[in-house]
Amino acid sequence: MSRAEILATLRNGLAASPLEVETAPERPASLPVGPDSWDVLTAVLEPLDVRVRLARTPAEAARHVADIVRERGAKSYTRWEAALDVLGLPGGFDAALSGLERLEPGCCNELARADLGFVLAQAVLLESGSMAVVAAPGQHRSASLLPPASVVLAPKSALLPDVSHLPALLERHRLPTGELPACLNLITGPSSTADIELVLVRGVHGPGTLDVIGLDWDV
Repeated sequence: MSRAEILATLRNGLAASPLEVETAPERPASLPVGPDSWDVLTAVLEPLDVRVRLARTPAEAARHVADIVRERGAKSYTRWEAALDVLGLPGGFDAALSGLERLEPGCCNELARADLGFVLAQAVLLESGSMAVVAAPGQHRSASLLPPASVVLAPKSALLPDVSHLPALLERHRLPTGELPACLNLITGPSSTADIELVLVRGVHGPGTLDVIGLDWDV
């Protein structure tokens, strides 16, 4: 009886005041990808304490890597395999990390000791500054999640206007079996939370710092 009364009351209320849904505002025009895209990305990420370092050559990218190692006081690192080897850094990617211990994927307890994690962005969304990182063989998800400092290398070819381009990205990364990638992370700054009394804390459930190296050449 109570259920019937409650439903009748709801019906009468809706009949007296029909639900009206306002027309959704038009989506703003997508940001074009062009010569000023790096400036756009820098402006979007700066409020999040993310520095974008632009490299116009592989040698310059290697110098940025060495600078980040020094600034973070890193002693060890983990990185993606072939995805970073194709960048053509002088002497290979690891040459810029000479003297640091390289930790290989396989054991999370081992990788948790890494000071730095290096990955390559498959997409960089100018609207939000988010970087899409797709897991695959040789591209372990732990590299962008476990180390306290994360470094994302962002190729010029990965620059995209907004999140509407992600479905096409996923389609391009389907496995030969037709399955989607096991993991896709959207990274938009260091790990942050303000759940407790609105006090901002970083590094609770991921890297506490994020550096981006923009690769301004055809990779």
